[in-house]
Amino acid sequence: MKTVAAFSTPAEAHVAIARLAGSGVAAVMRDECTVQFNWLISNAVGGVKIEVEDDDFATTQEILALPPIESGILRCPHCGSFDTRVKVLSAFGALCMVLKLPIPQRLAAVDCRACGKTHDVPLDGTGCTGD
Repeated sequence: MKTVAAFSTPAEAHVAIARLAGSGVAAVMRDECTVQFNWLISNAVGGVKIEVEDDDFATTQEILALPPIESGILRCPHCGSFDTRVKVLSAFGALCMVLKLPIPQRLAAVDCRACGKTHDVPLDGTGCTGD
């Protein structure tokens, strides 16, 4: 087994494992529980590592080098493009985190990469179009 990648958090490693599984490559995660239990030692242990069989090493590097695809789920109401990106955290959400207040999550802001406009989508999924 060879280590093909290392990530600071288990969530990042799970995304990579899912990408590999979707491509038919079997992979194993190492040090996930250690980092999850005490994330401050992530750098000390080398992060959460993904290991693959020696034969799959080159293929795995090619898969992980591909850019992540986020398009196809949300349609821009302004131009109709599926090339959109959900904003992870708003300025208001960051302020709530700093003040240790609950973050109200009714809407998610979505940026359209095609026209550059932003629109809000309800988090209950009613703004998603898959057709």
